[in-house]
Amino acid sequence: MHLLAFVDHVVSDIITPALDPRFDIDRVTLLCHRAHLDLAFDILGVCQKLHLSAAVETLPADSQPLALRQRLQELVQGGVCFNISAASPVQAALAYDLAREHRLPLMAVEHDNDRLIWLLGGESSRLHSGTEIAEGLSLEAYFALYGSRILAIHYRLERRSPRHEQLARDLAEHAALRPKSLSLLNRLCNDLDEQQFSQHPLSSGEHVLYDWLLASGMVEFRDSGHMRCLDPRARFFLAGGWLEVWLLSQVAELAQILPISDAAVGVKISHHNVENEYDVAILCNNHLYLIECKTAAPTSFQQRGVGLENLFKLNSVAGLGGLHAKAMLASLYVPTESEVGRAESQRITLLAGPQLRQAREYLREWLMS
Repeated sequence: MHLLAFVDHVVSDIITPALDPRFDIDRVTLLCHRAHLDLAFDILGVCQKLHLSAAVETLPADSQPLALRQRLQELVQGGVCFNISAASPVQAALAYDLAREHRLPLMAVEHDNDRLIWLLGGESSRLHSGTEIAEGLSLEAYFALYGSRILAIHYRLERRSPRHEQLARDLAEHAALRPKSLSLLNRLCNDLDEQQFSQHPLSSGEHVLYDWLLASGMVEFRDSGHMRCLDPRARFFLAGGWLEVWLLSQVAELAQILPISDAAVGVKISHHNVENEYDVAILCNNHLYLIECKTAAPTSFQQRGVGLENLFKLNSVAGLGGLHAKAMLASLYVPTESEVGRAESQRITLLAGPQLRQAREYLREWLMS
């Protein structure tokens, strides 16, 4: 089957039906106005990397409905199916009219839950409305849809380290009881001298953390209590990367029951030559979920809250380049009332303080929302 998919804006639903083998789609044509050619060619590149036969066709503007209808009429040759998931209202109306006239199937994908909606012709398909679209995208493909390129990934779902995950689990337990100890560790790892020793010693009262650090094999101590990470990976981990690794381990367990196709830690991307990094990125049901992890103590009065600046930053990067991403801030500290209100207004989920001990359940609910 030949899929005719409109590109008036970018959503993953434009091509996900073509990745589901149950549709038996062998060719994709991306239909767009000239003003949206850059979006369409980004999507074309993704199709080609996924070994999909694809092409781009330009359409007349919506302000020329007769010419637009005529161009669509020329394209409906043979066994074609319209996907109006990302069509403009005019494009969708004209496609529906032509599909009904020629008795062609016409579909959309419900973006919030990635479920199929047959508007015409579904009765002849073995897939009924409400079916969940299969064959999830990779992180590389998803970001490429939005014109972004992944530069580096620190730690990936399918290449995890059992040892690091156990160490991360230990620190998560410690953080739930004594978050300030882990904030101190973060500061020590991010404030090193030329010999890579911490500028300040570990507090003499941190006996439990000191014993754990020695047993981890990641650090060494001077008699003065100054600490040195033995390699860059240890520094990343102890400076807060442990929280990212631990959350990814929770995602890995959820992947057994949820449609999680990809996830990673430390995802660095480039969008129009501007670089950004996401602590944890998850693709579930062909949707992007981003987690910002904070183990440093907030700078607000009396070390309270998660930091409004972190909420503003997360809201910004979650929408970079038009990304349809859901965002979460994971913090060792409990948010203030004003921060809770700000997070709600920005649709940012908070996983903070004692909630970290039930992270898997909070993540499951968030990924299913």
